[in-house]
Amino acid sequence: MSKLKVELLLNDAPGAKDEVGLNERKPSKAQYHLSEKLLKIFLGPKKDLTVKKLREIVSSADWKNISETEVELDVGQLDAQAVEAAYEMIVLKSFIFDKYKTDSDSRQVQVKKVSFKPNKPKGFDQEYRSKLLDAIKFCRDIVSSNADTINAGQMQKFAENLLKENKAISVKVIDALQAKKLGMECLLAVGAESLKNSPVPFHPRMIELSYTGPKYLPTKKSPKHIALVGKGITFDTGGLCLKPTQFMLDMKSDMTGAATVLSVFSAIANLSNYLPDDIKVTGIMALTENAFGASSFKPGDVLRAMNGTTVEVVDTDAEGRLILADALSYVSAMKDKPTYCVDLATLTGSIVATLGEIAAGAMTNDDAFKDKVIKAFADEGENLWHMPMFSEYKASLNSTIADIKHCNTRPDALCAGIFLQEFIDPAMKWVHLDIAGVGFIENDGLWAYKGATGFGIKGLMQLLRKI
Repeated sequence: MSKLKVELLLNDAPGAKDEVGLNERKPSKAQYHLSEKLLKIFLGPKKDLTVKKLREIVSSADWKNISETEVELDVGQLDAQAVEAAYEMIVLKSFIFDKYKTDSDSRQVQVKKVSFKPNKPKGFDQEYRSKLLDAIKFCRDIVSSNADTINAGQMQKFAENLLKENKAISVKVIDALQAKKLGMECLLAVGAESLKNSPVPFHPRMIELSYTGPKYLPTKKSPKHIALVGKGITFDTGGLCLKPTQFMLDMKSDMTGAATVLSVFSAIANLSNYLPDDIKVTGIMALTENAFGASSFKPGDVLRAMNGTTVEVVDTDAEGRLILADALSYVSAMKDKPTYCVDLATLTGSIVATLGEIAAGAMTNDDAFKDKVIKAFADEGENLWHMPMFSEYKASLNSTIADIKHCNTRPDALCAGIFLQEFIDPAMKWVHLDIAGVGFIENDGLWAYKGATGFGIKGLMQLLRKI
């Protein structure tokens, strides 16, 4: 079997200076040279090289024209951290979602095996990194697939499949009937049209996944129990506040938060030996469509969330925070209550307008925990930016007919965070991540091409390892 040889060259390396700038396809200011079976990537002087810069350079190479499934990586003088970064970029930038193309010759060839020359650097754990990247590709695949395929029922099947991979993982399903008994009016309102007029796989539900380490003790003063909560709108029409066509086009991706939680558990299933023995991880996926029809919930409705708070509906296209209200209420009511909670949601266009496709917005009720989350993500090259939660914003959510309105147009992302905080037990350390700009991108980015990215999986696994 043939393989592509990739050389990572520092300017200090013999012969490198003569070739910098050469590239058959991009002759100007290029940092790589691609011939039939050889890709030379020029990294500049060693003294100027950072991991961030290395990622950018390797990412910029012409991976769309790579036609080999195997790569031999010549690591030269690079250390383990640099090689790890290069390895990630090679695997992730050779992935393009194109499974619906009928012509196999027009599909992207993915790099599936990477060997190292002369040797794999000491300290580079390829097994861990490979399984982690598999989880990211799994996330990209399900977020990008058709919404009629990746419905709530299919997400449930994905979760239940994890039971076969790791006996320390358990799954609990809260179907629509159980959700009603628990008082989850917000989740059921968003899913009302699907519940009445669609087959069972499209019915709203909540999935609870759990991983318990062998030495976890819930009676410990500050147990290492963390909840990961994901918004799972499997398709978002906007409901009766119908989205314009151009904004509805990519709304199969509105379940990215739930897909991220599921994919973290997919990684845990294969990498639990890397986690602390005394950790427990709870994953919550709030799943439903926001469909359009006669049974859809309406602006002006008043709903009662699981924690008893009444909510005035303002905009049916701000449905994500409604299902998260019930999900966070559920976590807050657990008998074995988590010490920490991170929720992830493609929640607002507001955060995209603020941070673009470069960073997710982070809001919190505990700065020390927020700093840990930001550092864990930064260690993996994923950007979070702390957004304020000024108490003054809460006044804009005052309602004359209910306890709270569920949204306000300005500043929407921050008001969403303020709203969600109403459903969190104050004793729980909580971070809300609005990943609307980074979970599914409209332009080619550092880690991925246009579409799903798998953002947050690396950062969350790092958080679980270091918490």
